[in-house]
Amino acid sequence: TRRESASSNSGIKMKEVNGFTDYIIVRHVGLLSASRTKEEYNMPRARATDYDAKAQAILDSAAALFAKDGYPGAKMQDVAKTCGATKSMLYHYFPAKDDLLFAMLEEHLEKVIAGIEEVCASPGTTQDRFAALVVVYVQKSAQSRRRHTIAQNDVKYLPKAMQTPLFALEKRVCDLIAGQLQLLKPGLPGHTYKPYAMLLIGMLNGTDVWFSPSGSMKMPELCDRISRLFLQGFMGEGEKAAPTS
Repeated sequence: TRRESASSNSGIKMKEVNGFTDYIIVRHVGLLSASRTKEEYNMPRARATDYDAKAQAILDSAAALFAKDGYPGAKMQDVAKTCGATKSMLYHYFPAKDDLLFAMLEEHLEKVIAGIEEVCASPGTTQDRFAALVVVYVQKSAQSRRRHTIAQNDVKYLPKAMQTPLFALEKRVCDLIAGQLQLLKPGLPGHTYKPYAMLLIGMLNGTDVWFSPSGSMKMPELCDRISRLFLQGFMGEGEKAAPTS
């Protein structure tokens, strides 16, 4: 006989088969441990040496599929076919499509944050760090560009409980950039730095839509032009009164 139950809050799924209870402990990045009987539960279980590589290959294939067909229309069997895996193997790594999307977006945002934090801690002038921040944000691999587009368009399809930590990561990106802008131009009203950061992020995100590395403008020139265009306007703020209606 078989009986299954699940708790999204605890992250533990229980499955009873012929009197034995298996525990499947699930995290948003995939399956942490396989099913075990009661006798085996306390025994250490080694993860396959290629687990991370296979999980990354699945995420890359899913990113390409979601970018091409859209997240709502894509099915897990489509992801499995794209990455050359069976559905059972796919579910071993990611129990549901939402788990796959969450892992993809979380990993991408954490990489963006790590890159910005590294720039913020680097030596040089504030303008040097700003230029480097633009480069870090814009210069992405093809896979990262897909994930960035998905992050902007598809996070709304996740359950609220999964959206919340992703929004916290996005807020961290904004706060880091706002902090750099305050170092560039101290003295502006404190509440204005976050809107300026959002304006810059909007400009940077837009490059994922229209910029092609194979076009006439190459990445270094693009980053240089973005930096100069934004700074010329931002550094002039506060030097004259805002127009009144």
